[in-house]
Amino acid sequence: MDAAHDGGALLLDLRAANRFLQTRYGVGVAPTEWWLDTDAHRAGDVAAALRALPDVDAGQVLVRDEIAEQLRDDPFGAGPNAAFTAAAVVAALLAALGFAVNAAGALRERDAEFAVLRALGAPRRQLARMLAAEQGVLVAVALAAGVALGSVLARAVIPLIVLTGQAAKPVPEVLVDLPLAPVALLLAGVAAGPLLVTAVLTVRRADPAVSLRDRGGE
Repeated sequence: MDAAHDGGALLLDLRAANRFLQTRYGVGVAPTEWWLDTDAHRAGDVAAALRALPDVDAGQVLVRDEIAEQLRDDPFGAGPNAAFTAAAVVAALLAALGFAVNAAGALRERDAEFAVLRALGAPRRQLARMLAAEQGVLVAVALAAGVALGSVLARAVIPLIVLTGQAAKPVPEVLVDLPLAPVALLLAGVAAGPLLVTAVLTVRRADPAVSLRDRGGE
């Protein structure tokens, strides 16, 4: 919780605190909440057993996982999450398309250079590996910068726009978690596009004599 707004908190041993209060002031403090630590897979069973007790108000038995699920499924929280996910996918597709177009343009600009190398006996596969390495470095640098910037923006913006059902700031605060596996798959998909385009176009280049003749006639 935010200590600047709720005044902070102090953790005490209730028995020791009551002993001191009884000795000093003649009064004690009655507990108003009980926190239970259970196994993760038994939290629901424990909560159900407590709610079934006759002298317990079922609405006062709260389970952390249930609260987290309610906040996650709340439209005020799910909307921004879905919007950012869609924006990330669209941005990845546009980035992959941009990288692929840039790779194709770079190949066309260096067509004469590759034709000379082919005429000198350089294998197509060797040229493809060389170009793939060049494009791989460019893509890796761009993706690293994009991931760093996206992480900073996500951690700065998402907590500001996620609200509870009462349009209030959620407590505890929103935890922005970037799952490594989906992010890695997304980055791999973005990087695969330009590398595949580079490899295919390099292997399928026209005959070097034709390319040199065409370049000479321009």
